[in-house]
Amino acid sequence: MKPPRKGAPPKIPGLVFVQPLGSGGYADVYLYEQQSPRMPVAVKVLKSEGLTDALRQQFVDEADTMAQLGDHPYIVQVFRSGTSEDGRPYLVMKYYPPPNLAARAKQQRFSVEDVLRMGIQLASAVETAHRAHITHRDIKPANVLISTYGAPGLTDFGIAGRGRRAGDFEPENTDDVGVSVPWAPPEVLYGQSNGDERADVYSLAATLWQLLVGRSPFEVPGGDNGAYALMPRIRSTPVPPTSRQDVPAGLERLLAQSMAKDPAHRPASALEFARALQAVEQQQRLARTPIVVLDEQGHTTLVSQASGPGGTVADDEDRTRIKAPQTVVAQPTQTSVDEATRRRGEDPSVRMAPPPAPGSPPAPALRPQSGAAAPLRSQATTDPVVSGRTSRLDVPEETTVRRAAVPDAPPDHGPAGADRAAAGGSARRATSPALVWGLAAGLAVLLGLVVFLLLRPDGAPQEPAAQPDPVATVSMPGDDSAIGDGVFTAPTLEAASGKGSVTFRWSYPAPSKVDTFRLYVGPTSSDAERADPILVKTTTHTIKAKPGTKLCAVVKVNRNGQGSPVSDPRCETAQ
Repeated sequence: MKPPRKGAPPKIPGLVFVQPLGSGGYADVYLYEQQSPRMPVAVKVLKSEGLTDALRQQFVDEADTMAQLGDHPYIVQVFRSGTSEDGRPYLVMKYYPPPNLAARAKQQRFSVEDVLRMGIQLASAVETAHRAHITHRDIKPANVLISTYGAPGLTDFGIAGRGRRAGDFEPENTDDVGVSVPWAPPEVLYGQSNGDERADVYSLAATLWQLLVGRSPFEVPGGDNGAYALMPRIRSTPVPPTSRQDVPAGLERLLAQSMAKDPAHRPASALEFARALQAVEQQQRLARTPIVVLDEQGHTTLVSQASGPGGTVADDEDRTRIKAPQTVVAQPTQTSVDEATRRRGEDPSVRMAPPPAPGSPPAPALRPQSGAAAPLRSQATTDPVVSGRTSRLDVPEETTVRRAAVPDAPPDHGPAGADRAAAGGSARRATSPALVWGLAAGLAVLLGLVVFLLLRPDGAPQEPAAQPDPVATVSMPGDDSAIGDGVFTAPTLEAASGKGSVTFRWSYPAPSKVDTFRLYVGPTSSDAERADPILVKTTTHTIKAKPGTKLCAVVKVNRNGQGSPVSDPRCETAQ
C-alpha cells in the first residue's frame, strides 16, 4: 500500500471531501459532506508521518472520551471513528464553522456579557468532564469552537487525563503530558503536577482573560513571548489586570484568584468557578446563564444556586431557569370589580400574558378568567426574572381612580322639564328627594373607592405601583447561599487599628455554621481586590503590621462552594 500523499484527505465511505479546515501538530482537520443524512461534518485525521502506536492509542482515547461526553451541549460531539483505507485513524465530529475562539479573539474584543456567558457554559462542560474523572489539560482559545448559533464547543481531549482526581500525582509520567504554555498553570509547567481540576480552572480563566484582552495573560506586547520567556512570568509575575474600564472589579478578582500561583487559592472546582461567574452576572444585572452538568447517573442537569451539596436540581428544571434575586410577579387568580377599575396590564417588555394579535392595540387591563392565572414565562432573556428585576403593575393617573356611575334622576315629563331642556337649564326647580338620594349614593361609592386606593387595611398610604399585590406574589424557594432567598448581599466590612496590627470584622444576614470566608488584603483598595485570598473560618481576622502601615481589605462569604459578592473595601493604619 502506498503511503498517502502529505496532507491528502482520506477516502471515507459515505463522506465526500469538501475542503481542508486546519492542521495541528499530529492531525489534520477536513470538511466533508455526509451523504445520508446530508450534512457537513468535520473529520480529524492523524498525519501519516510519525504515526506511532502511542499516537494511535491517544487518538482512540480521545475518541472514547469525546463520545462519553459528547451529549453535553458545550462539548463537540463525535459521531463515529474508524481507520481509512490508507491506514490513518480518523474521527467524524460535529462541524463548527471557523474561526475558532483564538482567531476570533485576535479580531475582536468580546463584551463582558459574552465572556461571562461563555465562561459559564465552558465551565459546565469542564465540570461534566471532571465528574467523569476526566481532566482536559489543554484548555485554550484554539480548542474552543463556536457553533452557528454562537454556542461554544470544547474540543481536543487528546491529552486528557483519565481516572485521576485533584491531588493525585505521578512524577514518572510528567514527561508524557504536553502543555500549551501560555494557558498552563505553573505547577504543570514545572513538573509538580500532571494537571487536575484546579489546573483546568486556571486554563479556563486564562482563556477568558484572553477573550477580554486579545492576548494570553503573560504575553508582553512587543517583547519575547516564547515558551522559555513565558514560563518564569507565569511562575512569578502577578496576574495583570485586563485594564478594561467595562470589566467589573468582581470579574477582575475572580480571574486573578483563578490564576493564583498556589492551586489551593483557586476555586476548588469548575462548578464553583461557574457559580462565581453567575454572581458577577447577577451584580451586573445580566441574564442568568444556566450551569449544565451531567450528574452521577449521566443525566444532563441544570445546576441552581439553590441546589444542595450535590449541586443539582433534577425535579424542577424551571427553578434553575427562573432563579432570581427578587420575587416573581404572577397575575392574580381573581380580579374584583374595584381592582379591575384601577389596574392596567404590565409593561409590554415584561408581559406575562399572551401578546395581542398583530396590529391590535394593547389591552388597557389584563382580566384573567376566574380561577385561572395568566401564564408565566421562564426563559426569555428580556424577562425581568432572569435579569434580576421584578416587574410591577403600573397604575397611570388616568386609570388610578375611575368614577362610579351615578344613578340617573327620574325622568321628568312635565312642562317645566321640557322648558328647562329647551332653555338649556336656565330655569331651575327644587331637587326631588329621589335625585338627592341618588347623588348621595354615588358620592358615597366614589368616596369609598378613593379611600380604598389611598389606604390599605393597615392604614398606611399606598403609593401607586409601589409593590405587587401580596396575593399575586410567588416567592422563590430558599437556597444555601450566604445571603438567604437567592439575593446576593455583600458582607459589611469594618476595619480597626490596633497596636502593631489591623483587625477586620464583617457581618451579613442569616449566617450559617458552614460558612467560610475569603479575605483579600493589600496596601491599597485596588491591590486588595487583586490579592490572593486568605481563607478564614470566623468573622474576625487580625493582621500584624508595622506601625504606620496601611492595610486595605475586601471579604466575601463562601457557603457550599457558592460565593457572595465582595464587600466594599475598608482601610486602616496600624498604630
